Formats: sequence, C-alpha cells, structure tokens
Amino acid sequence: EALLPPFLIAPIAFLLWVIVFLASFPILRLDLYLTHQWVAAQFYISFLILTLSWAFSGPPVAAVLSGLSALLALYVGLSAKEPAIFLQLVLYSVLFVTVVLFLQKTQKTTSDKQILREKLFEDVHAAAEAIGKKKVLKKSLEQKMGRFMDLHRFSEELKGMQTLEGAAQKITQEAADALDQADQSVLYLVDPAQQELSLVASVRPGGVVVKEKNGTLFDRWVMKKSQGLMVEDVKTDFRFPHEEETGEGRIRSLCVSPLMTEKKVLGVVRVSSSRPQAFNADDLRLLDIFSSLGAVTLRNILLYEKMGELAIRDSLTGLYLNRTFQERLEEEIRRAMATGSFFSVILLDIDHFKRYNDDYGHAAGDIVLKNIAVVISGCLEPSDMAARYGGEEFVVLLPKKDKKAALESAEKIRKAVEQNKFFLRRVEGHVTASLGVSAFPGEGRTREALLAAADRCLYEAKRQGRNRAC
Repeated sequence: EALLPPFLIAPIAFLLWVIVFLASFPILRLDLYLTHQWVAAQFYISFLILTLSWAFSGPPVAAVLSGLSALLALYVGLSAKEPAIFLQLVLYSVLFVTVVLFLQKTQKTTSDKQILREKLFEDVHAAAEAIGKKKVLKKSLEQKMGRFMDLHRFSEELKGMQTLEGAAQKITQEAADALDQADQSVLYLVDPAQQELSLVASVRPGGVVVKEKNGTLFDRWVMKKSQGLMVEDVKTDFRFPHEEETGEGRIRSLCVSPLMTEKKVLGVVRVSSSRPQAFNADDLRLLDIFSSLGAVTLRNILLYEKMGELAIRDSLTGLYLNRTFQERLEEEIRRAMATGSFFSVILLDIDHFKRYNDDYGHAAGDIVLKNIAVVISGCLEPSDMAARYGGEEFVVLLPKKDKKAALESAEKIRKAVEQNKFFLRRVEGHVTASLGVSAFPGEGRTREALLAAADRCLYEAKRQGRNRAC
C-alpha cells in the first residue's frame, strides 16, 4: 500500500518547494538575476507541482495552490524589483492555464467515456435481466399452458366416469401426477349421517396401505373450515400438534383442498410429502382447481346413485321396495333351479300395529316402522335382502339357507324386535312381531307359491298368540 494517499502528494510537494524556495530567497539580495537557471528551475518545479496537483488532488486543490504560487511570485517580483519575473510569471500562468484546460477537457472526455461505458454496462445488464425475465415468463407460460391442457383433458375424462370409486381414483391420480413432489394423494368423502370422513381412493408409491381411514387432523380441519390448507412443515406450524407427523411415512408438508358443492363440503383431497417445504401457494391453487372439477363429477355420480336408490328403496324405512324384492326373488328362483340349491323367505308383521297409529298417530307409526327396519337390517348377513312388503309387513330373502337355518334367523329377528326400545312422546315403547317362514323348493317353486306359504305360516303364528315364528 502507498505511504501517502494520492490526495496529499501535491500539497506536500508544494509545501516542500515553498520551504526550499524561501530558504534560498537571500540569493536575491546578492543581485542574482532572476533569469538564472536555478531560479527558472524553481518556477519550473512549481509549474510541475501545480500541474500534477490537478491529477492527484483534483481541481479545488490545484486552484488553491495556483493562487498561492501567484502570490508568492508576486511577492518575489516586488521584493526584487525585477520586471522579468512578471513576464516569466505571465508565461508560466498562460502555460499552466493551457495545460489545465487541456487536462480538464481530457478528464471530461474520459469521464464521458466512463459514463457511456457504465451506461452501456447498465443497458447490457438490464437487457440480460429482461431476457432472463422473458425466459422465466416463457417457461411459466409453457407450464401454465401444459397445466391447462392437462386440466382440460382431466375434465373431459371425468365426464366419462360412471362409478364413484373410478372418479375418486382418477382425481387422486391426477393430483399426484400434477404435484409430482407428493409422496401420497388421498381422497375422502363426508358421511352425511356421521359427519365423518371416509377414505375412498388413495395413491401411494409401492401400494402402501393408507392407515388414516377417517382422515388426519388436517383433513378434518379443512372439512370444518371449508377452506384449503397448506402446511410447509408440521414441526413449525403452531396450529397443529406435532404428533401427527410421527410414524412410518410421516407427513411433513401437505396441501389439502375441500370438495365443495353448493357451499357444502362433499369431501377433501390431500397431497402430502415426508419432506418439508415440498409445496407452495401455487400448488394449493392447482389442487383447488382439481377439487372443483372433481367435486362436480362426484356430486353428479352421488345424485345419480341416490336417484337409483330412491327407485329401488322405500323412502321411509330405507329397505328395498316390494317391486325390487319380487324381481330379486324371481332371479333367485331361476338360479336355485339351475344349480339345484335352496333358499328361504321370511314374512314379518308387526303385532297390533294399528293400535300405535290410533293412540299416537301416523307419525308415531312411522317411527316404529323405521325402528323395526333398522333392527331387521342389523340381523341380516351381507347376502340377505330385506324389503318393505306393504303397510307394517316386511319380507326377507335368505339365499342358500334351508328351512331350519331360516327359522333360526327368524327367531333371531323376533328376539331383536322384542328387546328393542323406542320412545313415543317421551314414553318408552316396545313392539313384537310374528314371522312366517317358507323354503324353496319344499313350499313351492314359484314366487306366488313361496309367498303364499310364508303368509300361511305368518297367519298361524298370529293364531298361536303372536310374537313367534312359524
């Protein structure tokens, strides 16, 4: 490093020159001509110092030192009474001004070039930034166009979905493909009766089974709040406890979007990752679009299924209609005749049902019917079928059960009806039922014959005192 900053070089040099010049000032009294080489060298040195001061210390310092030099030269000239020194002073002054103007012009030209160079560099940098931004924008637009095309294709494919499971699986798969940083994609639907989530479809690498059949606390939060949720890291999110991220394949970051239809939550879609910071706000917005498109399809499928259920089920009890039962009975007869198998039919009638209607009204009677329908359904196996036969009568089809097994099932239903409790106007109530059983092929090989045999057995049960199976 330099011992002195460049700014101080000129002032120090000028100070040393003044000291030397004044120290030799007595020579003037010895009648030494001022045009002597030694004296001229003094002025030449001063000229160099003043000239270099412009380069090293700048115009202000050069101007100050020039003024001091002029005063010193004036003092010397007046003291020596030598006119030549004034001419020399004028010549050096003109030369100095010429050099200063030249330096100033040169410096201005240099400064202009430097400014132009800096401006060019700025323009190049700005152009590079603009090109970079355009590239990023182009890439973003290409991604958006690609996502738009994927969404259009997804929407068209959803229109062709006929089953709830197929549509749900399609939604979860598309969400997993669109957000490829996700380790898991799941879809839950809300059970209207229980107001709980139920797993419908999932996509996980390696076919790993999803353990959260009723959703995580994040899914339940979205269901209750009816709004999307993004968590960058569950360990640092104060809204939720950290226990949720424990276990195999634990969740560290996630996006959850509600399936909204008519301002109601139909279900939720969640994509999650075992890595933190895997998702951002754009990912949540994309998932919301998938959810919106998927919710419409799922709602239409559910409405179609509900309409189908209404066409085959009794609106009061939820059991199958008699028409549907008759069709199924015909199919069962054809199957049994073709395979040589057997089945049974149970006909059930509520004892003294008219009394409840007369004492408490038809609304109370409807409560009894719904209650008994639930009891019957709870006593059946998955392959059995229960239907409302008409009025207070119910009918049950028991595939692959002979008369003995059917009597056991009928007795099971009878006891469940007898032990069942319900309340009518805050009064505890009980009912009993009489049941008649017939079996194929012993009691008949046609629908009419089987039902007539079951009806005769039912009548016999009532004749023997009711609350029994015959």
